[in-house]
Amino acid sequence: MPDARINGARIWYQESGEGEPVVQIHGAGFGHFNFATATPILSKSFRCIDFDMRGYGQSERPLQHYSMEVWADDIAGLLDHLGLASAHIHGTSMGGMVAQQFARKYPSRSQRLVINCSAAKLDYAGVLTLRGWIDIAERFGVGSRTLAELIAMQALSRRYLDSPSGRSAVDMIQKILGDSNRADIFKRGCQAMIDMDLRPLLPNITAPTLVIGGDEDMMTPWHQAESGAGQEYLAQHIKGAKKHVIKGSSHSTLFDGTEENCRVVAAFLKGKF
Repeated sequence: MPDARINGARIWYQESGEGEPVVQIHGAGFGHFNFATATPILSKSFRCIDFDMRGYGQSERPLQHYSMEVWADDIAGLLDHLGLASAHIHGTSMGGMVAQQFARKYPSRSQRLVINCSAAKLDYAGVLTLRGWIDIAERFGVGSRTLAELIAMQALSRRYLDSPSGRSAVDMIQKILGDSNRADIFKRGCQAMIDMDLRPLLPNITAPTLVIGGDEDMMTPWHQAESGAGQEYLAQHIKGAKKHVIKGSSHSTLFDGTEENCRVVAAFLKGKF
């Protein structure tokens, strides 16, 4: 698979399909596998660009300061490497946070913006969730069964977990976490989310935006407590943003709401939603 030297680090990427380019930004710990269910569907209509962010997966994992801006700058570098002036931006979870940063810093390079199951700032419950991840990673390792089961419970709907697919999903999450992470960098990525406050950026995002997520999302809920800024906040504070709530889906709509998620995202990127 190809890779590129971007801002001093080797970044792995792959492309699927033809059409308008869509850069897909994964969440914390999961690498490009986050879009494993979505890319086969979306690549029927778009040129999907999946990649592992700096610090994850098959990309280089330098021990450094990590932030949404660091990752956003890498996306700009990846577009340069691919010879693309701009692209649609599709980010999920932490990737949705990076997408907000990118759209604000690089408005001319952001065609349409999809923020999937994300937030602009975490409330204290969100902070505690990530502190728990950090503690487990330190004590048992990023690839531990304990962390995989906790993330599965927090990210997937009870209905999905109770199905045959849910049982195998825990195995998949454990493998992805173990293969795609170093504990020290995983912790820094979690800390970047704890520290971030993207609220000042939102009024200045000019790309047409879709905020999409599940109604059962407990990690980045639509309505966070007063100290946070969840999905409803994003929809209200990005000018002209559209929103779509997937009923019966949790934090990972890409897995427990795949068909509806991809249908709505594709329609939005085509200007039909």
